[in-house]
Amino acid sequence: MSGMRSNPIFRRMFGDAFPSSSNLAFDMCKRGEVSSTSHMIHLGCGVGSVSSLINSRFSCNISGVDASSTLIEIANSEYARDTLKFDCAPLHKTLFSDSVATHVFTEATLSIHRKPTQLFDEIKRCLTGDGLLLNSEIVITDSMKLDARVKKFLNIALGDDSTYSLDDWECLLETNGFDVIQAQIEPSIMRSNGKKLRRALFGVNLLRKTRQISFSALGLGALENDFDAIAKATLTAIDDGIITYASFISKPNNSLF
Repeated sequence: MSGMRSNPIFRRMFGDAFPSSSNLAFDMCKRGEVSSTSHMIHLGCGVGSVSSLINSRFSCNISGVDASSTLIEIANSEYARDTLKFDCAPLHKTLFSDSVATHVFTEATLSIHRKPTQLFDEIKRCLTGDGLLLNSEIVITDSMKLDARVKKFLNIALGDDSTYSLDDWECLLETNGFDVIQAQIEPSIMRSNGKKLRRALFGVNLLRKTRQISFSALGLGALENDFDAIAKATLTAIDDGIITYASFISKPNNSLF
C-alpha cells in the first residue's frame, strides 16, 4: 500500500487524504476538541499535506511520522515549519517520548497495517493519560455479500482477515485498551471515493496501455489481469454500501494498565 501512496500518479488521481478527506479530518479534530494548545501526532502522515491543513486550521503543534522516506522527504520539503515537523520511522516504533501527545490522528492507517495491535501499543505509549485517538477506517458492512474478486483485492491491499465491520472496529479498539467515545459511519466519504475511482479508471487503463504505470510497482501485480472486473465489482460494492468508511474517537482505558 505504501507503494501506491508514494506514486505521484496515484496521488494526483485520488489526493493525499485518500481514502479519507480533509473535510473529515477537520470534523474529527473539531469533535476531538483539537486546539492551539494541542500536540498531535499524525501517524502515517504521508506527504504531509493533511497535517499542514490541520496545523493551519487549528494552530496546533503536529508531529507527522511515516515509514516511507520518500513521502517524508516530500513533507519536509513542502510543508515543514516551526509547529509542523516530520520524521521517518516505523509506525509501531516511533521516536516520540512517552505521554507526549494530546491527540493521535490516523487515516486508514490501522486498516492497512498488517499488525494493528502493535500500533495500538505505540499509540497508547505516546498519548497523555487523557489523550484521544482520532482514527478513520475502511468498513465492510456485510462481508458475506462481498464479491470474491474484491475480497482478493482487499486481502492483498489490507491483509488477510482485515475486513472489519463497525462493530469489529469497536471491539478491536476495546480489546486493545481503548474506550470508544464515538463511532460513526461516514457514507459521503466512500461515495466520494467511488466518484474518484470512476474518473480514474479511464486514466489508469490509458496509462497501462502506454506502460506509464506498473501494477507490480504498486504491489498489485497479482490483480492486473482481472483489474477491470475487480474495479467494476469494487464500485458496485461501494454503491451498495458494502464497502464504506467510518470515524472513531477513543481514549486509553488506563484502568487496564
